[in-house]
Amino acid sequence: MTRPDTATHPPLLDRVRERHDLDRAWTSGRPEMLIATGRRRAGKSFLLARYLEGRRGFYYQATRTTSREQLEAVYEAALVALPQAGLAHGAGFRDWDAFFRFIAQQAGGRPFLLVLDELPYLLDAVRGFGTILQKHWDHTFPRTKVKLVLTGSYVSAMRRLTAADEPLYGRRTGRLAFEPFGYADAAAFVPGYDSADRLRAWAIFGGLPGQLALLDPHASLRENVARHILDPGGRLADEAEHLFDAFLHEAGVHYSIVRAIAQGEHKWSKITNRVGKQSASLSRPLQWLLEMDVIERTLPITEPGDGNPKRAVYRLTDPYLSFWHRFVAPLRAGGAVGLVRPADLWRRHVAPHMDDYMGRWFERACRTFVGAAAHPRLPFRPDHVGEWWSEDAQEEVDVVALGGHGEVLLGECKWGHAVAADLERLERRRDALGRELGGVRRVHLAIFSGRAIVDRQLRQRIAVGEALHFSLDDLFAGGRGQHEG
Repeated sequence: MTRPDTATHPPLLDRVRERHDLDRAWTSGRPEMLIATGRRRAGKSFLLARYLEGRRGFYYQATRTTSREQLEAVYEAALVALPQAGLAHGAGFRDWDAFFRFIAQQAGGRPFLLVLDELPYLLDAVRGFGTILQKHWDHTFPRTKVKLVLTGSYVSAMRRLTAADEPLYGRRTGRLAFEPFGYADAAAFVPGYDSADRLRAWAIFGGLPGQLALLDPHASLRENVARHILDPGGRLADEAEHLFDAFLHEAGVHYSIVRAIAQGEHKWSKITNRVGKQSASLSRPLQWLLEMDVIERTLPITEPGDGNPKRAVYRLTDPYLSFWHRFVAPLRAGGAVGLVRPADLWRRHVAPHMDDYMGRWFERACRTFVGAAAHPRLPFRPDHVGEWWSEDAQEEVDVVALGGHGEVLLGECKWGHAVAADLERLERRRDALGRELGGVRRVHLAIFSGRAIVDRQLRQRIAVGEALHFSLDDLFAGGRGQHEG
């Protein structure tokens, strides 16, 4: 398969670190092997194809076909991408050894970028492909300046490539991690929106560039959601239903775990009850979802290492999945999608509940903001940012940042209107959290609000320095950073 079409040249937003790592490999003067990981729609193929433009190289995206079909496809792609190579039409590559020798010949003594995309399909289709690749990396490519990039959307499979029992162990020279965009970088797709709608756009469409690119910046958020998610013909109308189909033959249990978490079950015992299966039978699907970065396991910031498993909570990492299961799945199950106009679905069933939905994602954005430490009013640069809740889960602090010299920042996040009682509650929890942390020298309190503060008492306490205050505009003024905290 030829490289993805980039003829229209849509803007390449962010990915500064990934491009820097590619530049380093390209100019290193030696062979390089980079493993690129990231979920589907994370922008791996797009960036690599764009990077290849104007450089010597070859891009091949594998598909779920047989070994013979893969070899035929890579030959056809080479005919198109490397016409100067003198390949005879119809001759084909006899085997994968012949293909890698051909690449080495094309590279010669100059840099040559070889991208093998969706590598797990090749590993499945071609017997011993990992060993074949290892042989040529060890014996053919050392005489070249080939820059080999192995990539794929099957995140856990890509991470296992260089495990101790795998052929490529010890051979990787670099890694490209295509993480979802954080809230601030996602905002670049809708620059004309106000701060509230920019955050809502991220909390609905998520942080994957392939999904964010669907947004029409000239249309309202309501129109974008109606067109792409609530319309049965929209690109994201059923994406969540088929997320694992390309990786698993039997994914029903995996979808059930995701659904349970999206519907508010975050403790493992509650998840197993909702799914209706024993904990032991769910441990492998759970681990797979963790490895695929679909869900995350979180502990209070005071818990060391793996911590007390009874205090762990499980959450979805992708806002789009959360939104889809919260709003779209019930509407589809009830037959409303396709029957009711998408704009009416938004007005009747989504908009009235968005404030409640936004709470958790606002908290996550605030933790990212504090972790970036880019705003001048943040009192210190933290070493660690997280959250805290008591053992009985009755008390919690949305943002906890720890400095290297005993500094602590505690934050309360209110998507709606913040009042003095929110600060008073934070003060009460300060003592309990301080006892668990130990070694605290100074505590800063902060209120993060999604709306202007109109409560007079709270405004006065902020004015005299009893608490910091950060608005949505502050989050976007000082919150850039493509990774979540």
